[in-house]
Amino acid sequence: MDFKEAKKIIGQVIPECRFKDYDGIIVKRLEASNTLDEGRTTNQTHIAISGEQMDMFPHLRADGYFGCDYGDRDEQLKKYFIMQIPLYIYQRNVSDLAGDAGVDVVFDENGSKCVRASIVRSRRKEQADQVQLSLTTVDDRDFVTFRKLLHTRDYLVLLKHKEKLSYDCFGVKAADESKGEYSLSKLNNKFYKLPTNTRVDLKSLFEINDFHKNLDGISVSDAHASEDEPEASRARLTGAENILFYGVPGAGKSHEIKTKYCSHPDYMERVVFHPDYMYSDFVGQILPKVEKNEKNEDKLRYEFTPGPFTKMLRKAKKDPAHYYYLVIEELNRGNAPAIFGEVFQLLDRKEEDEFPAEEVGESKYGIYNCEVAEKVYGDEKHMIRIPSNMYILATMNTADQNVFTLDTAFQRRWVMRLIKNRFDQSEHAKDMIAGTGINWGAFATVINEMVLETNIDLASSEDKRLGVYFAKKKELAADRFCEKVLKYLWDDAFKMDRTAVFHENCKSLEDVVAAYESAAGDKLEAVLRSNVYGKMHARMQTDHAQDRAD
Repeated sequence: MDFKEAKKIIGQVIPECRFKDYDGIIVKRLEASNTLDEGRTTNQTHIAISGEQMDMFPHLRADGYFGCDYGDRDEQLKKYFIMQIPLYIYQRNVSDLAGDAGVDVVFDENGSKCVRASIVRSRRKEQADQVQLSLTTVDDRDFVTFRKLLHTRDYLVLLKHKEKLSYDCFGVKAADESKGEYSLSKLNNKFYKLPTNTRVDLKSLFEINDFHKNLDGISVSDAHASEDEPEASRARLTGAENILFYGVPGAGKSHEIKTKYCSHPDYMERVVFHPDYMYSDFVGQILPKVEKNEKNEDKLRYEFTPGPFTKMLRKAKKDPAHYYYLVIEELNRGNAPAIFGEVFQLLDRKEEDEFPAEEVGESKYGIYNCEVAEKVYGDEKHMIRIPSNMYILATMNTADQNVFTLDTAFQRRWVMRLIKNRFDQSEHAKDMIAGTGINWGAFATVINEMVLETNIDLASSEDKRLGVYFAKKKELAADRFCEKVLKYLWDDAFKMDRTAVFHENCKSLEDVVAAYESAAGDKLEAVLRSNVYGKMHARMQTDHAQDRAD
């Protein structure tokens, strides 16, 4: 079988590969020792690649060195000579492998992610040389995540980009390895390449990195992947903003950030403001540190310890090819203007109509802070600005009580975004509350209408409403709903007029819990006023009728 036929098989089984340019193909059916499954009887974590398949990695074909006798080899060398190569994994493929479980990998707008995977070449005594792909201690986290989706007898497919030292990487479940007459098993443990000499331009591909503790490694960059190029030569992403998400508790503000912006721990830092949170916690502070001097004596010195703002500023500055996200939960539960201090001035961002495109999103004005500047730029005299690839995202409840007020000057520096409390778009609005004839959407919608009516004179009435995710699906269970939701209604939302919702026989919260738990029939009907329960039942009928009409 030649390269053309092999590529045709790959294209039938993995349609994403059909129209791409490659010059090398290897297919590896995984044994138990090649997987990261729990309960394995081996300590091996790499994927062994041997024979002609090693030619897929021309970086390691050092026959002059490996041609010597085994006794003359430095077997320890493989622990220090670690090469990392750029592999591209793809969102559609990863989603197919993960199924309903999902994975926490952030892909770009094209549905791809360039990750670093490690390769070394080694030889066990009396055995042939092999390439060991993937050292989980130094591989990119996302590649390890990808590998955990593959199990025994699944297939790993590596496709070398034409005339480049970068690769596409796909996983195929054992049950999916055939499409009609096309089967990956025909390609297993073979190497296919274009029948021509392949030219690779090595210029600017190699860079030396300190990967793990004292281990030095050689890294190969994909010249077409901006995230792997040196900082000075990479274009910085632009357009980052300060965005403040507000809405009722449980409306999905944090969920909006996770699903539409970022959930990857490498690119985000999350903090929660509270009354005791201070500038020093947020930006950083000078703390004492005890170290040994040359005489092995304890010596006290003071060192600047960066806070989450400074850490994220440094990450965004050093990696212009990714967006970074500083997430502040409960912004107005701390004294935000005081916590930000002089950083407040950095929140003014350069806008599209006033500044060049490559500067949009950067701080309009700079500040001086020698400790932060030294940590971020390596120069204590450098002016500090938030880079154009660093977002600041914050959440705030609409009219939260007992919190600090955000003044107009502070608020105008944020893009305000209301997260609507949309039960019609909720994943579990139609789930039934266990032991009752009412679903979550109908219950919460009626309660929210009553909250506004009953507490019309209270400034904080909006925040007493139930958010879409106030009660998660598992909290609709019979042994949880009363303690989670009904207790909140009794203690907070309707504490000024509990008889508006609860049955007149319920004189205390203990009465509510006891009646709910011991009810022989519908549990909600046992504790709610009949007119309230009737409204919920009518709401369900209206929703059902609307669904049928749609």
